[in-house]
Amino acid sequence: MKKKLLLSILGMAAVSAFGQGFINLDNYNYPGGIVTYGAGFPLNGVSGPLGTPGTGVNSAWTMGIYWALGTPSISDPGSIGTPLAPLALGTGPGSTAPYAGAGPGIFLASQYFPVPGSSIGQVCTFEVIAYPTSAGSYAAAMYRGHSSPFTLTLMAGNALPPTANVGPAFTTFWATPIPEPTTLALAGLGACLWMAWVRRKKF
Repeated sequence: MKKKLLLSILGMAAVSAFGQGFINLDNYNYPGGIVTYGAGFPLNGVSGPLGTPGTGVNSAWTMGIYWALGTPSISDPGSIGTPLAPLALGTGPGSTAPYAGAGPGIFLASQYFPVPGSSIGQVCTFEVIAYPTSAGSYAAAMYRGHSSPFTLTLMAGNALPPTANVGPAFTTFWATPIPEPTTLALAGLGACLWMAWVRRKKF
């Protein structure tokens, strides 16, 4: 009987140690970084969301997460680009968080996000993303931004208080309008002309 009890306790400990790992997409209860408007705002109500550079985003925005198992070396400072591989977009319950209503740039997910293929106590890498909810996704957004990479030690899905909180872990970043394709094309043409001019001057 004692042997069965001991094996049962060891089994529960193993499940606890190697169960699914979670994070909490929350900078409301656990403050730290916030999401702000960057250069290019304010915009008018037709072309894009209103906002004052340096202030936190409002209720028109959604925050989400990109993740990677472990601690891969990722040189990806905050920007409007797509987070770099091996970071993958978090999907499903707890992977996005709406504006929390407590103040600009503050958000709170409805539940913890289960990191696929992970275990409790594992260290993983993340980036927070932000985009207007009306865009439907980060990829489709014309105004967006993401944080630089950070790490969290994953917790159990019933952890109270939660320990793997995004808020204190990420650094404040800003969302900006994405340049239109014509703007990028003109910039590329200008760079080519400049390189040709420099080359001609050398010879």
